[in-house]
Amino acid sequence: MSQLLLPDQSRCRLENLPVEIIQEIFLRCLEFNLPRASPYISRALSDPAVYTWLIRLAFSSANESSKSDFFTADFLPPPLSFFALSEQQRRDLQDKILVSRWCTLPLMRKCQREYVEYGVRRKCRNLDLVPEDYYTLSKISRRFRNLESCDKGWGGCRSKGDLILKARDRNTNVNYKVAMWFHFGAFQVRKPGKLVTDFDLFRLPCCLPELPARMPNKLLGPPWTDTKLEFLQLLSMDAYIDEDDTFARSRRILRQVIRSRDFATFERLLGMHIRRRCYKYPVRWPVLPCHFQGVLKYADEYDDPFVKLLVEQRWEDIPPGSPRLKEQLMAKVGVFNIR
Repeated sequence: MSQLLLPDQSRCRLENLPVEIIQEIFLRCLEFNLPRASPYISRALSDPAVYTWLIRLAFSSANESSKSDFFTADFLPPPLSFFALSEQQRRDLQDKILVSRWCTLPLMRKCQREYVEYGVRRKCRNLDLVPEDYYTLSKISRRFRNLESCDKGWGGCRSKGDLILKARDRNTNVNYKVAMWFHFGAFQVRKPGKLVTDFDLFRLPCCLPELPARMPNKLLGPPWTDTKLEFLQLLSMDAYIDEDDTFARSRRILRQVIRSRDFATFERLLGMHIRRRCYKYPVRWPVLPCHFQGVLKYADEYDDPFVKLLVEQRWEDIPPGSPRLKEQLMAKVGVFNIR
């Protein structure tokens, strides 16, 4: 973890401290302006281990079950203390991490994998699995290599799990199910028949429902890449994009995609559910009258994919009392093609 920084008379006293001390000072104060103080301090804090600890501190689930023997020193070393942060402090820390250049999808995926592997081991210490499930559990890191077939919450909620293992408490003989969601970096140990709720779900990244983090601008504009869209999808049901029902940011983003004729991104965005700060449940990416008008303005003369997608998937989003808009859309695709 340490880097070699030789003492220099031209540096201040803080810069000449050992790397480990500089890192501990940062972890105690969590002052994100500290790395900007000098190149030497920035080098001392540019450490993947520090980034990992910060993500674990900020984005691990803060549910009731996590308060009991979960955050051990090998997972979150001192001086970091998960429950020493208030909800406001956790939200502020999430905001700072998300806008940081080092906060990337590969790093978040790495943290998810380690979180699930660690958490399942902690929560299944007293459970017995069938032999084949022990083998499956030992290989779960492989499931993070290909997430295409995993549940991504396209309908605005999670399924029952990408992988479900059967277990039995060796002390009480009570049956349990160990469910895992790899795209969400989540797992739950529950009794059969129990509903899947966030109350006892372990997940990373996880934002507080009442105090969500703000979606960073770096994920909300071109150039649109598969990595950027996947990161946006991962955070979309936790971090908020819009402050309120005016949908200022999401409206602008979709208009830009329409103007640039980026159909692949347009289709991905319309499939997402997103958060508003004023409302804790995700809603489908909003399609407003300006988007229908913009699609018509830039549409191809025949067989325009943007118009077709809106007619097939968002016809009900056309405001009541807009017969002219409906007529224009029908004229583009043909009335008999409307589902």
